[in-house]
Amino acid sequence: MSTADVRTARLTAAAALGVALLYLISVPVGSLGSLPASDASGSEMLRFFSAHRDGLLVALVLNGVAWCALMPAAFAGLRALLGERGGTAATVALICAGVEAALIGVALTFGALAAYAAPNLGGEEAKLLGDGLGVATNVSAWPTVPCVLALAICARRSGTLGIAVPAVALVVAVLHAVAAVSFARSGTLSPSGIALAAPPAFAILMACVGVALLRRAAPAARLSGEASVGLSTSAGR
Repeated sequence: MSTADVRTARLTAAAALGVALLYLISVPVGSLGSLPASDASGSEMLRFFSAHRDGLLVALVLNGVAWCALMPAAFAGLRALLGERGGTAATVALICAGVEAALIGVALTFGALAAYAAPNLGGEEAKLLGDGLGVATNVSAWPTVPCVLALAICARRSGTLGIAVPAVALVVAVLHAVAAVSFARSGTLSPSGIALAAPPAFAILMACVGVALLRRAAPAARLSGEASVGLSTSAGR
């Protein structure tokens, strides 16, 4: 691996790990674990957005950076690193990641509007914005399925990300396939059902990608450094 590839691998790993870290921080900051269920009343939604307004706004910013900036950047780095070994699959993964980031941006906008305007909202308005957040999040699962399947394929073919990344990617694809059709008003197949497991699963996948890239870049960096020392010694002689 060249010095440029080592640098790209480290930057890509930082982006991937950043997605996981920012998402992990956002959950307690925004009290996202206590978000009302899909069948909650408008008054319940309004109480939640009002009580957690400041934390939600911070959490939504963190998620915006994670999913709309760092996540597509990580896939762009993977496309650059894998090159011909990634083939069409790496390109498909990058394109789908871009579409996914855009749709997540729409979902976060619903949440930001609900939190920002909470003091002036009525129950029905809060309910509408809460439903928009949940439904738009599920819609973002549509491009996520081909994105992570393509990632699994190119990771498997290239052999550069180990065996954990393709395996986790398949699990993430299944969870997002379920989330993509989870539009029931309540229960397991609602936006507040099994679909809630999809975002943390994707964050775990990004963490796996980041760790795999760092492990791959470390020995390459050492070899590059040893080669440089060898050349310097030879030049001195």
